[in-house]
Amino acid sequence: MTTDGAAETAPLSSMAAALFFAVIVMTYVTLTTLAAFFSANNESSLSTLYQTANHPRAQPVQWRQLSSLYTLLQQFSVLGLILLYAYLCEYHPPHPHGEKVYDRDLFFFLTALLLLVSAFTHKSHRRASTSSTTTASTTTTLQWTERPVAAAEEATELLNRDQTEEWKGWMQFMFLLYHYYHAEEVYNSIRVMITSYVWMTGFGNVSFFYLKQDYSALRVVQMLWRLNFLVVFLCWTQGTTYILYYICLLHTFFFGMVYVTMRTQAHLNYTKYGIRIKFMVLACLIYLIWDLDLGLFQLLHGLFLGQTPMLGATGGALWEWYFRSTLDHWSTFFGMIFALNFPITSLFFRKLEAQPWYLEWSAKLTISVALLTATYWWITHPFAHNKFEYNQTNAYFACIPVYTYIFLRNLTPWLRGHTLELLHQIGKTTLETYLMQHHIWLTSNAKTLLILIPGWPKCNFLLVSVIYVVLSRRLYTLTLFLRGMLLPNDWNQCRTNLIGLMGAMGACHAMAWILQFMGMLSLTSVAAVAAVISGTLSYQIVRDTSPTATSSIHPVATKPWLVSCFTGWVVVLVFGLVWHHMALTGATKVQPLPDVCASEVIRGDWISVNLCNEETRGAAYRDEDMGSLGVCPATPSVWGWTQSDYPECRMVSRDKGALLNTLKHRRLVFVGDSMIRHLYFAMARQLGDAKAGAYNTTLDKWSDYENKYGSVDLEFKWAPYVYDVTEQVAQAYSRNDIDMLILGGGAWDRLHHFPNSQAAVEMEKNVTKLVSAVKKQKQHSDIPIVWVTPTTINDWALTDDAKRAHLPESNMQQLRSLYQKQGMEDAVDWTLPGPVFTRTRVAESYDGVHYPLQIYHAGAQILSQTFDWLLLPLSPEKNDTFTPKRPGEMSNPFLGLLMLCLAFIGLFGFDGFLGVSYLVYCCVPKVIPKRLFTESFRQLHLAAGLPPIAEDDAMDDFQVDKSKSSDYVDGNEDSDEEREKFLQDDVKDFAQKNVELTIRTI
Repeated sequence: MTTDGAAETAPLSSMAAALFFAVIVMTYVTLTTLAAFFSANNESSLSTLYQTANHPRAQPVQWRQLSSLYTLLQQFSVLGLILLYAYLCEYHPPHPHGEKVYDRDLFFFLTALLLLVSAFTHKSHRRASTSSTTTASTTTTLQWTERPVAAAEEATELLNRDQTEEWKGWMQFMFLLYHYYHAEEVYNSIRVMITSYVWMTGFGNVSFFYLKQDYSALRVVQMLWRLNFLVVFLCWTQGTTYILYYICLLHTFFFGMVYVTMRTQAHLNYTKYGIRIKFMVLACLIYLIWDLDLGLFQLLHGLFLGQTPMLGATGGALWEWYFRSTLDHWSTFFGMIFALNFPITSLFFRKLEAQPWYLEWSAKLTISVALLTATYWWITHPFAHNKFEYNQTNAYFACIPVYTYIFLRNLTPWLRGHTLELLHQIGKTTLETYLMQHHIWLTSNAKTLLILIPGWPKCNFLLVSVIYVVLSRRLYTLTLFLRGMLLPNDWNQCRTNLIGLMGAMGACHAMAWILQFMGMLSLTSVAAVAAVISGTLSYQIVRDTSPTATSSIHPVATKPWLVSCFTGWVVVLVFGLVWHHMALTGATKVQPLPDVCASEVIRGDWISVNLCNEETRGAAYRDEDMGSLGVCPATPSVWGWTQSDYPECRMVSRDKGALLNTLKHRRLVFVGDSMIRHLYFAMARQLGDAKAGAYNTTLDKWSDYENKYGSVDLEFKWAPYVYDVTEQVAQAYSRNDIDMLILGGGAWDRLHHFPNSQAAVEMEKNVTKLVSAVKKQKQHSDIPIVWVTPTTINDWALTDDAKRAHLPESNMQQLRSLYQKQGMEDAVDWTLPGPVFTRTRVAESYDGVHYPLQIYHAGAQILSQTFDWLLLPLSPEKNDTFTPKRPGEMSNPFLGLLMLCLAFIGLFGFDGFLGVSYLVYCCVPKVIPKRLFTESFRQLHLAAGLPPIAEDDAMDDFQVDKSKSSDYVDGNEDSDEEREKFLQDDVKDFAQKNVELTIRTI
């Protein structure tokens, strides 16, 4: 790699980001040095600045206050260092990226371990107070009489903040573990978890807008910052695409959908039916766009999303977004319905818990049975399908387990008032852990593993996980801190700060482009430009700012300033040298192998492995019903490559999918004797034909074969003698459909045409003719040609005297030397030495010449590595004309209509559980959702200071008989007094404390 390797590898955006953060870090170090050694003012001393910068609460940035700017620079410097680490992990890791390996036992062990450890972090959220104690006692004691309805309490509220964080926490753990181990068998479960995240987007944002009535641009920008701040910098530094991190796009889009819905005719939000009609209109729009194939999706999104394949969207951004959004296009909407009916649902639970215990549990059991029955049907029908079939129904049925979980998780006040703190902490950083998994836990955009301790997979998992969690939590606090600094509750200042940040990033990108255009883009040039900008900036800061934010100009001492600037430049230089060193000595991003690996792919050997380990025994018991393994002393062997000195040479086993993709629309022609035929069959098995080369005495072994696997053509030409191979090479002159020739042979010549010295001369002439034919073919076309030398002979296993006389290994070695002497290896593009993968397995050659089928798998795998640099680009007539998939293919009018019906029931039945709550009518007729509307919303509006609800005909269907107060299931003589006490004391206290029980900011 050249000395400019770092800049050559890095995308333009990465170099622009390097300039941006180099300026920031350099300026930060300069100010730190000035404050530490040259400050005469206590208010600008390092201790004062450090204390201000590390205050846990962010203050709006003051551009003329030194401590404020110092704090801002420190936060961005930390961000820059974390992003540099992520970049090095992705592009220049210390060791080649690892392959994912699914271990079912380990996967579920870690899952169970998390739940077990989490159980020890059990935490109660009740405050120690008389009221809470009373409530607790009344809800846990078996009561045969009615009880007062408990007031809404944050600690025991339905879906309280602690509970939703816990929910997100265990789902995030499963989601990440699924990615790390590529646990395809739990894919359907992961889809439900993503549905839950999107559901919470609708639930949380409707709750916020309803209670806060804040539709300002400031609120929108603050929310978009939270969702997209980190992803924007990842795209910029990594050179990736936004669609790659599709979860952010999902939340951003559906946040926008909620915002527009709540903002449009906002005065209707506080009417009984106006907001529900708005929501129903939204449901109809969702149905028209996603569930009917009318072309509306493409019409609305086609202007913004292209159909060209890109990173994260191999089918084009339009199709990728259609696919991702279709999977959950109803999820946010049902979360919105739950939020709209949340006050009713909360009161519904509390009123049930005021019933005599037998009525309470009869009602709860009725709902539980209904939800569990629906969940059982979902598990045995949609959930049981493979991932492709399941994707077609996820949008319509995934909410079934979501609602079941919500109901059972909130079944009692005790369950609502307790959470598992470990899961809660994991849930707080779900966005950061989702984003950073792509680069500092996994790599290659979550396709491979980051390796810091090679050869120790579990220790490596522990180390990278600790670093990953620590950095993710730091990014979480950093994102919120910078939002507090740059996006304060002042729109003018917020707008100015955003324009300044985007302007600085744009200027750095433009400067990097100019340097690239001039052919000067390198780490050195970036450091030089950063030094000039940082020097000017630090001088201006010291000159124009003061600890008290005055506007006076301060003189700057030249020598201290220069020393401080030099210190900043040295620090940035150190980071640049680390980057440069990793670019030179580290591994590389996963990419096709270059031709420098030609000698590396044949460096390997067979190693013994113990397959009778604990995992194998467990899998045999689980999957095959085997109680024990009977041949454990027989240790099998596997082929492996020696660790390469070239970081670019990352040899991995090519599976069927990888080979079909690499060889798409290709034709490989194998020419030679039985040794080459076995290699041909091995390649066919790698492409998925498990029976290829199976022992079959009814087949004519001495014949040609041709098979097609997908768009891949494999062809074998029987050519036992050298002159037969020469003839086949000559025939290839007239063919234009060959993408690679794999040649070999000579053993038959040694066996049948080598009885005397005259035959040896003839053999040498034939080899010379073959070499000439190969050279002529290379002059005629650029078809890559691979030569395969004979495999190792097992002298003791040769089956007759003729073979023992003419085919011993010593004669085969002479034959290999003859080919080399005549220039065959120089004439072809690459040579696969047969002894490489057979010399240590020679004892297994059953007839002295041929080997068990699995031995040839190693040869096929070695050969498959060379496809990366040997195969030529596909010709235009062979290459696929990319035809993007058409949005609308996943539409389902019938199931969409079913969702419309459920939406109508949930909206106009006032039930967050979409009508299931009405099943309690058989137990407690008075506690049904529609009858709770007035009471629940009256309490909420009074507590949150919202405008009075416009009830329309609400009082007509909910006349309150004071002899049967709604605050009690059955009235008594104290009912009016209790109601007034609630309204005058509890609710006022509720409002004074600014309790926002249902606000969720995802």
